[in-house]
Amino acid sequence: MKPEAANRQSSPARAGGNFLYLFAGLLMTLLVLPLTNGMAYLGRYAFTLLFSVFMLVGVWSLSASRRVFRLGIALVLAVGVITGTGLFSGAHYLEPVGLLLMLIFAILSCLIAARNVFIWHRADFNSLVGAFCVYLLMGLIWAVLFRLLHLYGWASFSGNITEEERQLFPDLVYFSFVTLASLGYGDIAPVGAVARTFAYLEAVIGQLYLAVMVASLVGAFISHRSRE
Repeated sequence: MKPEAANRQSSPARAGGNFLYLFAGLLMTLLVLPLTNGMAYLGRYAFTLLFSVFMLVGVWSLSASRRVFRLGIALVLAVGVITGTGLFSGAHYLEPVGLLLMLIFAILSCLIAARNVFIWHRADFNSLVGAFCVYLLMGLIWAVLFRLLHLYGWASFSGNITEEERQLFPDLVYFSFVTLASLGYGDIAPVGAVARTFAYLEAVIGQLYLAVMVASLVGAFISHRSRE
């Protein structure tokens, strides 16, 4: 095999990273999230603290690129400092800053995983895990967006949803994934034009992603088999 071909084949591996860390962090976050309802002493920062732990685990999936890895570490440290300051000082104005940093980290991780799946077209286990990560990250990204909109009064929700700070985010995560999967239970509904717009955009993107993901992975697998 020519050196140029070898470099082309190895470069996706270097750029993609190991998404098992990211997937493990996402699963841990989603499974532990309901338990934050009982953490009254953490209040509105319960989810931020949990997401900080996820970022600490997930950042190792970005280690293939030194520049991106450093940015990820910086975001982890920034969210950790903001969370600690908010817990000990009770400064509620820090929550939007922490949410914005979490949103940046989630979008960055999502783009890197999506590049590995849809641009590099690699037919391996890491790409499959990366595809799962993209889907889970999309649900969390929309949940953070809904929380930011709710904080500034641009979106509200009706139905079986609480306004208590430590329980609100788990409800929004639940609503986000139900919308992403187009289940449509109807127990929580968006109120207002902005919330409804974000909700139907999430539903459409969720369905399009599943179709494109399956087509991309199948195409990569067929291409890999034909080269063998």
